Amino acid sequence: MRVLLVFLLIFLPACVFAQTGSLDLLTGTWVNEHETGGITRVNVRKDGARTIVHAWGSCVPIDCDWGETDADLWKGVPVAIWKHGFATAQMQIIPLPDGRIIVADEAEFNDGSGRKDPGQAEFFRRLEAKPDSDDAARARAVLRQTAETYRNLSAAYFEAVSTRTRTTAKTEVRTVTREKIFSAPPNKLRVEFDRPGESSLLIDDGVSQWTVYPIANEYKTRPQAQGPIPSGPLSGYGLLDNIRGDPKIVGSEDVQNAGCSMVRITMDHGVTEQLWIDNKTHLVRKDILDEGKSRNEVVFTVARLDVAAMPENFTYDPVRTNAKNRTELAQAAPATLVGKPAPDFSLRDLDGRRVDLRTLRGKPVLLDFWATWCGYCREALPSVELLHRGLKDKLAVFGINNEEPELAREYLQTYGYTLPTLVDSEDQAVNLYHLNGWPATVLIDRDGNVAFYAEGFESEQLRDALRAVGVW
Repeated sequence: MRVLLVFLLIFLPACVFAQTGSLDLLTGTWVNEHETGGITRVNVRKDGARTIVHAWGSCVPIDCDWGETDADLWKGVPVAIWKHGFATAQMQIIPLPDGRIIVADEAEFNDGSGRKDPGQAEFFRRLEAKPDSDDAARARAVLRQTAETYRNLSAAYFEAVSTRTRTTAKTEVRTVTREKIFSAPPNKLRVEFDRPGESSLLIDDGVSQWTVYPIANEYKTRPQAQGPIPSGPLSGYGLLDNIRGDPKIVGSEDVQNAGCSMVRITMDHGVTEQLWIDNKTHLVRKDILDEGKSRNEVVFTVARLDVAAMPENFTYDPVRTNAKNRTELAQAAPATLVGKPAPDFSLRDLDGRRVDLRTLRGKPVLLDFWATWCGYCREALPSVELLHRGLKDKLAVFGINNEEPELAREYLQTYGYTLPTLVDSEDQAVNLYHLNGWPATVLIDRDGNVAFYAEGFESEQLRDALRAVGVW
């Protein structure tokens, strides 16, 4: 990759841009020729002297919208940079003589994870633009006005109720989250989340983003994302004028006593989003994203503009409360927990039986933190199941899942797993063991001390640890 990037930086720009000296030939929509899991689509447009790049990355079920940023020539190379907060992504766009372009991208992560991105370079072809129908043009006009409203949002206050519904073969599970949203121009935001499990608080102070967990007195922080409005529940509405998909006005309806136009957007993979847009304020009053097996409905029960915002709403000082950095606790967890008494918890299993960790002393215990949405967890579960079945006389094995119990139960039954799983709906065990990612494996010896702790499922290291505690 490095050799290829050097080639791109030196030779291709010289061949093409030496002739034009312009970014105009890049304008249009470009799609990845191969489904590689990286960038899927790039749109380049001119706005006066500016060249604006809009990109999307591979996500499931629909692609993630990176948003827009300016592109400039750097040593003859067109370069666009996105500052997402958790990562800074740099893209180089190189036109080829055959009419295609090469998109080379690389990310630097700012989330404290230590992840490295080797970068990639891929071929893109131009997508021929199709003119909008009259219905689509009318819908885009409404979406454009809405996007401009959010990009120019004054101090505002919102309250929202989000209902996420997940449907499986036998189960429909609903999760309700209530949000209070304070917004102050140009780039400050505060969102108070009241949800099942652990409640939290999001603060964008203009420089950093803070995720605060008041009950645990812990926090996470990273650079604040840059965009038309701060990240959070409102951020996508500032990009509605450049959406992917086919929009259509499908009717009108009152929401919270506000007359609204209903705009339905048909996207890739059968996903649809329907917005109820206030005809007077041009604010979104209701939003339903239907992904097939999951559906998220957001109703804004309060929407007030020109609300005086208290400055203290947009600041956070961990020193004042002696709060601990949750990311640092998670990174240090293996070193700080191994050899120490295992943090005790009391949870119920999927059949409602209570399990107290301290009552299991005298027998080694293996904890496997897993989730139905986690691909690596699903890959590890067969091995965990074999340990449970083959060593149950010597080893107590428990899965720990913080999702709705119905989802975990149905998944285990579907694949014939007998692994007993504990319901951690309040994130009690997750916080005690400072989990930073799923899956995670914890082995506790007969005396109740942590003997092994690893993110992921490290089969060889776990095998050695099991031998050390006398299971094998």
